[in-house]
Amino acid sequence: MPISEIRKYLDNLKIRADSPIAREIDVTKVPNAGAPESMLPTELEWKDKRKGLAAKRHWLFEQFEAAPNNVRMGQEIKQLDDQIAECTEQMRLKQ
Repeated sequence: MPISEIRKYLDNLKIRADSPIAREIDVTKVPNAGAPESMLPTELEWKDKRKGLAAKRHWLFEQFEAAPNNVRMGQEIKQLDDQIAECTEQMRLKQ
């Protein structure tokens, strides 16, 4: 796409953004960048997530023992280990 067309497109977007119709949009329901404290995961939620991840990891590791040459499965187990460690760290910070 030529630069002149891109500029026209961007100018058109700017005109629409500056129009009075765009200002009538209700932005009060737009989520904030910083979530309120009540929306952050609690220690119990972290514990439940960790328990689910550990169960998935256990099942996957049993499969991996049967086929230890499956590198993809080993990578998935590593990712699960990282997520479990993150949950554990978040639980520690909540105390």
